[in-house]
Amino acid sequence: MDLGASGNDSLVTQFVLLGLTETPALQPILFVVFLLAYVATIGGNFSILAAIFMEPKLHTPMYFFLGNLSLLDVGSISVTVPAMLRHFISHNKTIHYRACLSQLFFFHLLAGTDCFLLTVMAYDRYLAICQPLTYNTRMGWRMQKALAGMSCVFSFTNALTQTVALSTLKFCGPNVINHFYCDLPQLFQLSCSSTQLNEQLLFAAKGDSTEGEKKDTSWQQSESGPVYASIQKKEALKFGKSSNASI
Repeated sequence: MDLGASGNDSLVTQFVLLGLTETPALQPILFVVFLLAYVATIGGNFSILAAIFMEPKLHTPMYFFLGNLSLLDVGSISVTVPAMLRHFISHNKTIHYRACLSQLFFFHLLAGTDCFLLTVMAYDRYLAICQPLTYNTRMGWRMQKALAGMSCVFSFTNALTQTVALSTLKFCGPNVINHFYCDLPQLFQLSCSSTQLNEQLLFAAKGDSTEGEKKDTSWQQSESGPVYASIQKKEALKFGKSSNASI
């Protein structure tokens, strides 16, 4: 345990990541497996980006969001997987306190933007399917940039809030994290100060995200409901006419 003196308290300056396994025989195998998976994921996402850039027919809103999603996927896994691979082949499994906060911030930033962008893509598909006549005007280039920018801003605000709130906690006891990267629940367990505010912020962030998805789903259902009712009405009329004709 690496502790640094600060007044009357001994504060932790680095943490120990236990990783996925502590069995030495499994670590080389897991290193190869996750390295291949990481390379395949990076290659697949960059292949998507290359196809979108090279093919003019793919310069549409859906593929614009898909390209951003590929970049976010590359970034989010690059925050955690390389460090995990290093720990598989190294006896030094420590991570500095500031590096831990940086990893936490960037992971929540990229993963959060990923989630917001998935919601945006669902809205894009809703407009394309339920309102095809006005889709091109509603989902113009400015709207695409605005939605992608709003996703980044919301995720940045959440990631910064969580990281700043975590930096106010004191870690003066155990410094072993039972995980392969720094995340909030594991760090809450190691804190020697109250984590009530941090837990409320985390709960609020998850609650707002879930409530937003519910509202988006209910709004889409309320908007698409009349469309489906009209389709069913037309089908019923056609069936009635065919029945009368056969009689």
